[in-house]
Amino acid sequence: MKKEDILIIDGINQENPIAFKRLFDRFWFKIYRMAIQKLPSEEDASDITQEVFYLIWKNRKFIRVKSNLDSYLISMLRHKIYDFYAKRDRLPILVSMIDEEEYWDYNFKLADEIDFRELNEAVNHTIEKMPEKMREIFVLSRFENLSAQEISERLNISIQTVRNQISSAIKRFEKIFNDRTAWVIFLYYCFNS
Repeated sequence: MKKEDILIIDGINQENPIAFKRLFDRFWFKIYRMAIQKLPSEEDASDITQEVFYLIWKNRKFIRVKSNLDSYLISMLRHKIYDFYAKRDRLPILVSMIDEEEYWDYNFKLADEIDFRELNEAVNHTIEKMPEKMREIFVLSRFENLSAQEISERLNISIQTVRNQISSAIKRFEKIFNDRTAWVIFLYYCFNS
């Protein structure tokens, strides 16, 4: 295993958010890109990718990687995609994740020292300023992990309305956080769950 992988895993085991950020920066886009090839929508791919990284943080004290981080994350993604289709009683014939040789570096250009309190306040403020229905849909989607279909059924609105509201909510974040949006929302989700 690479020395960098060992340092990241050790840091995550010790609950170091900077180590987790390094993992996230290094692998987020690659995992998302693989998910988008296997799932029906960008929203599903984003949700599954978020789940993979959330599970790592949630189980941070117990993460044990035998080969390398790349294979470990791809294996987690494979299981999450399998679960996704199993819940819908539509298992794909084959969910293969071929390890690509390309290296993807999704760097959010955040300083190594992050003031999580300020980020939390900014995210809370952005959520509070949303119209009531948008806020409700966004929270159900991003923080309660409900699918567009589940939100549609719960709120008795169309799936397209749900998707439009989520898209509008994310655009509000992008105006503030630009290319850091996925990272900021993910951090907020991890540290407030």
